[in-house]
Amino acid sequence: MFEASTVGLALADEDGLLVLANDAYAAIVGCPRALLVGRSSREFTHPDDLAQHAAMEQIMADAKARGESVHVEKRYLHSDGTVRWGWISASEVPGPDGKRWTMAVVHDTTDRRRVEDDLRTAAQTDALTGLLNRRGWRDRLQVLTTPRGGDVALALAMVDFDRFKLYNDKHGHGRGDQLLVRFSAAAADLLDGRACFARWGGEEFALAVPGAGSTTMAAMLAELADVVPDRQTFSAGYTTLRSDESVDDCFDRADMLLFDAKRDGGARCYSDASRRSGD
Repeated sequence: MFEASTVGLALADEDGLLVLANDAYAAIVGCPRALLVGRSSREFTHPDDLAQHAAMEQIMADAKARGESVHVEKRYLHSDGTVRWGWISASEVPGPDGKRWTMAVVHDTTDRRRVEDDLRTAAQTDALTGLLNRRGWRDRLQVLTTPRGGDVALALAMVDFDRFKLYNDKHGHGRGDQLLVRFSAAAADLLDGRACFARWGGEEFALAVPGAGSTTMAAMLAELADVVPDRQTFSAGYTTLRSDESVDDCFDRADMLLFDAKRDGGARCYSDASRRSGD
């Protein structure tokens, strides 16, 4: 059964070194079976899961005290450079001379994980432009605004194409979609990871720049204005997150500044400071 099993099976001694492993286990970690004996599974463990690997002895002891089996999910670094996921059931078994050995049963869950990741990506991505959608934007903002000690510096902007309906009426909705696609691709290339950029809906886009202030945001919006196709323009409202407000309140303020920019004729970017000065 050990040899024929399509599920990965591995037996380790009291030092955590492999004594036996079947072909299914060798396939998961990407190492020839003949070369596994005497090695630790730590060698094949993804760096982000090394802490879990180091704690396995304590995890097993705690589970044993509760009368339970150990079930954990971990990542392996395959020899071909890919990441493989495994759902592991580990249990203590008697070794020679009363020593405690460990038997691990490893179910390869890589395909399930990939499907889940694809579904998660699809749920967070705008189908037309490939940018983040509102859900993806909010999830990303949650990460950006998680405190890491002290206040979080963040600049937010709302961007809206000017007279987009007229563009659609003149050229057709297909060309209007292509305008959005071309702008999104150019913007993503320009920003190159410096900011979080999302399609908010229709011809509206949301922009967040971590660790930045209004000056940086103004410069970034000027760069974006230069890559709008077909000599079209956009208006924007931008502001920075205050220490005493929520991200939603900050975003609402950027939206109101965008409304002012549109009302005043478009093709302009308003911030809190520019509105106070009357520019």
